[in-house]
Amino acid sequence: MKFTKTEIEAVIAALPRITVPFNKLSLSQDYQVRPSGSTSKMSIAELAASIKASGVLQNLIVIKGLRGQFDVCAGGRRLEALNWLVTGGDIPDNYPVPVLVVPADKALIASLAENCFHVPMHAADEFIAFTKLIAEGKSVEDVAAAFGVTPLVVKRRMKLSTVSPKLMAQFRAEKISLDCLMVLASIDDHERQEQTWVNQPEWNRSPDHLRQMLTRGEIDSGKDSVARFVTLKAYEKAGGMLRRDLFSDNDKTAYLLDAPVLERLAVDKLQKTAKQIAVEGWKWTEVRARYNFEEFSKHGELRKARRTPTEQEAAAITELEAQIATRHERMEALADQENDDAGEDEEFLKLEAEAEDLQAQVTVLEDALSVWPVEWVAQAGCVVFVGNAGTAEVKRGLIRPEDRNVVVDAARGAVKDGIQQGASGALVSLPAANTRPVHSEKLMRRLTAHRVAAIQAELMFRPDVALAAITAQLAIKLIKDGFQRYRGGDDALNVSATDTHDGLRSEAEDMADSPAWKQFDTERQTWVQRLPRTAEAVLPWLLQQEQATVMQLLTLLVASSVTGVSGVERDKQSTDALATALNLDMTQWWTATGTSYLSHVSKSRILDVVTEAAGANAASPLVALKKDDVVKGAEQTIAGTGWLPTCLRTLTQTVAQQEAESTEEEAQAA
Repeated sequence: MKFTKTEIEAVIAALPRITVPFNKLSLSQDYQVRPSGSTSKMSIAELAASIKASGVLQNLIVIKGLRGQFDVCAGGRRLEALNWLVTGGDIPDNYPVPVLVVPADKALIASLAENCFHVPMHAADEFIAFTKLIAEGKSVEDVAAAFGVTPLVVKRRMKLSTVSPKLMAQFRAEKISLDCLMVLASIDDHERQEQTWVNQPEWNRSPDHLRQMLTRGEIDSGKDSVARFVTLKAYEKAGGMLRRDLFSDNDKTAYLLDAPVLERLAVDKLQKTAKQIAVEGWKWTEVRARYNFEEFSKHGELRKARRTPTEQEAAAITELEAQIATRHERMEALADQENDDAGEDEEFLKLEAEAEDLQAQVTVLEDALSVWPVEWVAQAGCVVFVGNAGTAEVKRGLIRPEDRNVVVDAARGAVKDGIQQGASGALVSLPAANTRPVHSEKLMRRLTAHRVAAIQAELMFRPDVALAAITAQLAIKLIKDGFQRYRGGDDALNVSATDTHDGLRSEAEDMADSPAWKQFDTERQTWVQRLPRTAEAVLPWLLQQEQATVMQLLTLLVASSVTGVSGVERDKQSTDALATALNLDMTQWWTATGTSYLSHVSKSRILDVVTEAAGANAASPLVALKKDDVVKGAEQTIAGTGWLPTCLRTLTQTVAQQEAESTEEEAQAA
């Protein structure tokens, strides 16, 4: 039998309402339609706060039980909240609770009415109610307690009053989600709120993307390393302007608006570290808020050298290495035994721990042998900056171009004086001179073609980047370089573009199988079918479309014009800015295999790749093999490592790799 809402409300309206002491109430196990424990403890705590402030505003529904008791069949959350207050000593156990007494045969109907037909207050109505109460003199905490919510919820609802009336109307019509509205409310400018919403295509109106659009040019205090180093407190004290995001998951998040102030504070704070570094005797010390790799790419770099150990140091290292070897031999003997003995497993683990401890002692001694000779320090310098971890870091041993010859001579003199070269075999690293390129022109064109295809596939779904890219291109041509317009053209706009997508197949034999090329080509064919058949009909057709549709097409067209195929290895590529903007990760689009890369380079290059991707130990077994076998072995070894040739890496990835290599070389030199 099915009851209508009207029938259920009629039954309930005819029943008596009384008050019953709390200690006479218990939760019914037979007539509750909401499972016990289905409500979060945070929700109960908020409801308890509301009851403490305003009492039980809505009666519980009960049936008469035995010996003057009453079973609650609707209102379990309120009963649990009351129990919370009684347990905490906030109300007495005989607190009068308003109830509606129903016959047992109507209990389930009443419980259904409570849980099925209750409609929660709309968020827009909540902030109107909150605003009225605060206007009457109530505090945020009082309003929160009355409604059974946290003060943060009240503050957020109040902030919704800063939203454009147009957006609020769409919110009430359920055309904007609460999450998106809260992001838009993080700024007070109605016009900017509306433009941000309207300018995003429907498929890209996520809270995260809206926040990205609104915070462009601002500095996230929680994510930016320099901001973490300076601290929000110091920035505010210095008068730096900021904007707090009340709707962030982290209520301490703020967006800094004055980058120069932040940079100045960082440089000032780094001066203490710079003074400590200056006493080391370096020729020069620079302090920067951020380390810009490109700015110092022309500099050479010193590496620590290994000084000759004293007799005592050499003896200590030899003794420790002997102890390590003894334990390794015993571990190998245990590993070769076939029987599975718990005692032997325990002995193996003990020996392993001891060997690791001994190796740590060797490392400490070896580190002490790695030095910066005075002859080098006097001609080189260092940069003090804020690292990614938000702490002061120092890049030592940088050689300015004008000091290279002097430093090389000093390094040679240091070798004669007993300073040993490191494992890398080089004391001074200088920018590479003109040498034979690692990759052939054909392979470079092939690799960079895959990079272009990946950027096209990524850019196809980023109208914000596409719009910025084409605007920048036009600005460079029409404003910066002052290009003159061609005469005699029939086009209304003097903008030219070339489709580079199809041409990528001629650069790489495997391009047609590329996931990036396939994805882009599928989308382009969709538009081929969608657009009018004649050129004259395209503009009228676009004028009839929504802005989101036009933006989607523009994004695809901009993406199809991306170029950047090159047969020459360069430190910078024309697509670097786009790759950075798109957070391009070529490991998602390209993998180094025998067919795609390894069979096109020399055996020595393959060994270098394996060493870089998996370590020298992984490369050693391949040295004695023939080229074909090396290709097969290398493909298996580097599978899953995400290794990329330099031309397919973004600038950030390249810097990270070079820093890792520098760290490894220093460790080897030690």
